[in-house]
Order: sequence, then C-alpha cells, then structure tokens
Amino acid sequence: MDISTQISPKGSRATIVRFPKGNLSAANAPAIRAELSRILAEQPSHLLLDLSEVTLIDSMGLSVLVSTQRNCRSAGYQLKLVGLQEQAKLVFAVTRLNSIFEFYPSVAEALADLPAP
Repeated sequence: MDISTQISPKGSRATIVRFPKGNLSAANAPAIRAELSRILAEQPSHLLLDLSEVTLIDSMGLSVLVSTQRNCRSAGYQLKLVGLQEQAKLVFAVTRLNSIFEFYPSVAEALADLPAP
C-alpha cells in the first residue's frame, strides 16, 4: 500500500497523509509504520490521516495508528483521523480506542478544528 503524502509548506497547519483504497493490515503495516515514522521525523505541525479509502483495519493496522498517536502526543502535536468507513469505526469502538483518537468526516473539518497558529 503506497500512501500519498501532501506535505504542506513550512509553517502550514498540517501534513495530510492519504491512504489508498485497500486494507491497513499485517501485510502492509511495517511499510506504513516506516513511512509514518519518516513523516514524523520531518516534524509536521499536525498530522491528518485520510483513511476514507481504507476498507479494513486489523490489529496490526491499529498498532500502527496507536504508535503514531503516541509519537504525535509526545512531540506536542495533534493526530486526526479522517473519513473512516463504518467497519473501521466499529473496530475503534469495540477496542475502545475511539477514546484516544479524534475522528472527522472530512479533511476540511479536521483542518478547521486545528488550533490557531
């Protein structure tokens, strides 16, 4: 799974990472984790993960998102998840991980909720 990164210009409010259609699973979790680590090393202001095309998230996919959330919090910026499909929302609810993430229906709404620069 190749992810598309929209790196915003220096001083922008967020970096947006768009995941392509498919699964976030054990098959691609290591590559996704490595790419997200690379993005975090660039110290984005905030990170938005657009998961609107992701149809399934398994335990390894959740692990990637939880570790990314932990890294964002320790660095002092926000991680927002955008566009989750119903199956993915259910996984977050069942695992009770919905309490540690912020969810938004669209990138525009997530951007609007970022703190002022």
